[in-house]
Amino acid sequence: MPGRTTKLSPSDVKKIAASIRAGVPVSALAKAHGVTRPTIYRALRAFHEKEAVADAGTAAVFFTVDRDSLGAFDAFTGRLGLRSRADAFRRVCRMPAGFLEPDPDLAAALRAVAGELSAIGRNVNQLVATKNYEVRRGQQLKLTRPQQQLLSDLLEHLDGVSIAIREIEGKRASNTMRRFVSGMTEAGDEPG
Repeated sequence: MPGRTTKLSPSDVKKIAASIRAGVPVSALAKAHGVTRPTIYRALRAFHEKEAVADAGTAAVFFTVDRDSLGAFDAFTGRLGLRSRADAFRRVCRMPAGFLEPDPDLAAALRAVAGELSAIGRNVNQLVATKNYEVRRGQQLKLTRPQQQLLSDLLEHLDGVSIAIREIEGKRASNTMRRFVSGMTEAGDEPG
């Protein structure tokens, strides 16, 4: 299309910036890349802005969330008394790296629950293997009193494990929220 310029790739812009430093005129670069002089100037300005950000030790972060999630985040940070969304996001980024890692107590509790579930599974497998053997031998599928008791005990044990999981989850959620709020309210306000 007449009048439209081609888009410059990041590598093109780096080459253009190096050429400018070497003394190549902007008009020659514009002609060589098939763009206008203002396009070259805009590309250079953006390139230098990115370099300035990199030199300052900071980086821009961009992501997308749905409106409901953003509204919930804004409400939460408002309750914490934070000045702006940007301030809140900076604080999230500055939180200690260990914030998202599970704590040792939680990991140990989850290993214990996994062990209990594994033991229940072994017991169920043994019972089913016994019943399969009996059926293959032509016997009727019938549970003996001890087998009925074992199943009953296993169901109770499963209920207990389920309760333990809910308690662990509640404790983890409470501890995580406390750590999150603490990190959000203790971080400084200055841009990083």
